Amino acid sequence: MSGEATRLDLFGTDERAAERRMLTAGPLTAILEDGNLRTICFAGVEVVRAINYLARDASWGTYKAELTNLLISEHKAAFKVTYDGLCNGAQGRFSYRMKITGKASGVLTLEAEGVALTDFPTNRTGFVVLHPSEAAGGRLTIRHSDGRIEETVFPEAISPDQPAFDISALTHEPAPGIICIVAMEGDAFEMEDQRNWTDASFKTYVRPLSKPRPYVITKGSKDSQRVTVSIEAKALPTRPGMASKATLTLGGPIGRMPSMALFLDPDDLPSALAGAAQLGPAQDIIIRFDGARGHDAHVLREAAGLAASIGARPAIEAILDAVNPETEAKAVVNAIRASEIEPSAVLVSPRREFRARPSNLVPTGEQPISEFVDALRATGIRAAIGAGTPSLFTEFNRNPPTGDADFVFFGNVAIVHAADDLSVMETLSVYPSVIASARRLCPDKAIWLGPCTIGMRHNPYGNDVSANPARVRTPAAGEDPRHGALFGAAFAVGVAAQAAVAGVDHLIMAAPTGPFGLLDDHARRRPLQAVHTELASAAGAPRYEVFVNHPAITAVAYRLGERIRILVVNLTPDSVDVLIPPSMHLEGIVDRNANLARSSHNWLLGPYRSALLQCGSPGNVI
Repeated sequence: MSGEATRLDLFGTDERAAERRMLTAGPLTAILEDGNLRTICFAGVEVVRAINYLARDASWGTYKAELTNLLISEHKAAFKVTYDGLCNGAQGRFSYRMKITGKASGVLTLEAEGVALTDFPTNRTGFVVLHPSEAAGGRLTIRHSDGRIEETVFPEAISPDQPAFDISALTHEPAPGIICIVAMEGDAFEMEDQRNWTDASFKTYVRPLSKPRPYVITKGSKDSQRVTVSIEAKALPTRPGMASKATLTLGGPIGRMPSMALFLDPDDLPSALAGAAQLGPAQDIIIRFDGARGHDAHVLREAAGLAASIGARPAIEAILDAVNPETEAKAVVNAIRASEIEPSAVLVSPRREFRARPSNLVPTGEQPISEFVDALRATGIRAAIGAGTPSLFTEFNRNPPTGDADFVFFGNVAIVHAADDLSVMETLSVYPSVIASARRLCPDKAIWLGPCTIGMRHNPYGNDVSANPARVRTPAAGEDPRHGALFGAAFAVGVAAQAAVAGVDHLIMAAPTGPFGLLDDHARRRPLQAVHTELASAAGAPRYEVFVNHPAITAVAYRLGERIRILVVNLTPDSVDVLIPPSMHLEGIVDRNANLARSSHNWLLGPYRSALLQCGSPGNVI
């Protein structure tokens, strides 16, 4: 069911994915990728998600280390890896020697000896250990630097701030009978809940954030660090085998599909209007409205015209200084009335939300978001009013909106910390926790989820998003080439499946044009456009449960008329056999031109491919 796809079709770039090599020492396994380790397992159980050695510059950009002199030796009971790394950039140069050893007994050691070749300003240089997000709610023992032992748990709800400080070792139980101890040397470590950024991990990192940053490793200074993983297995678990072929089973109706909205910056209005005929439907277009940028009633009228051309309603994201509620609310409403449009919603976005800030802090001289919700209501505007952040769930979690808004909103980005293909797709597993945490913070409020994108629309943690002229996989980039490729369409299906199950009210995943657009710079449809069109057509439709027996495959099902349609996606780099009975009709597989290509004989769903299926009634086995 796939057809052939080139690397450019799949990823939007010719850059090759990093080479991966499985390292094995008896029951201990780990994947070596770019000099770092990931998916560290013992007897098939993931005990640590990753251990990375990295350098971050003064703007939190991550150096791409140049690796040389790589040597790998493997024996039945042990493996060893050594290499030299060089972090080289405009701000300075730092080199290190890495030694990795693994033993069948369950001991894994990573040792790094670094030296600054110039003065090297950095926000963080050293080891980062990732525990799987599935550890949430599980017991955790912390050994502090003074030897004190603390018994606690990995947080169930996403922690807005660091859940653990002053760490020298962590002990947890990844599966019954398996104990994993991770000891860290070289400096004090602390932990953050990376689910805030939809990373599928808890991150324990070197050098506390309470220390000054950036700091400078002076020329000639040496830095030594070590991480040791020790695994004790009281009993080896029996792991069920993975199904060789994917089978999907339809259940009954449960909930409804979300409405679909596009986000739009006024700077992109000309290209969006020019390409309107290619966009497909949407329920809303959210126009950013910022008086400080000169936006006025004319901008709103043009945006409303674009919305009308695709059968959507205009909504307004009002960027406010958040100082004078009555004056600022009136300015927005006066522009709306002058434009003679009827917006479906007004999203209140204080300007402070574009920068990260500590938890539960309203800056001096500014007012809580609830004051602006009340001020808008007092004008008599009939639109629904939303309160939230134009930034990420992180900022929503640290400073949740207050007051009586009709709905709340926030976005997610897949490449804040890591940009490899696996890490991007792993973010999808965190969406249930993100949405559940948002509901705890704002119970009984509808959720407008998004933008949910691969790349970053803006960067709350640095001066700007990372430039990406080479169109490669890089963290915190404002433009990620995979957005416009088959990978981007697959990611969108994954987001939609999670959002639909969680019952979000509106889902926002794309702009009309630009780096996050449904259309490219030549007004051609990207693969994401086909997915977005299908989801917009299903807005409000009854959703049906769909059960999947293969971890590579995700699906979302809904009824349109007398038919049930199922979007099915392969989220991995490997083709998967999908069993489809005669009662199920294949509508097609999304191709690089956003068409549904037919295939009647090949039932392999290729890497990062999205397919649309249809049947007459529930209860069929796919």
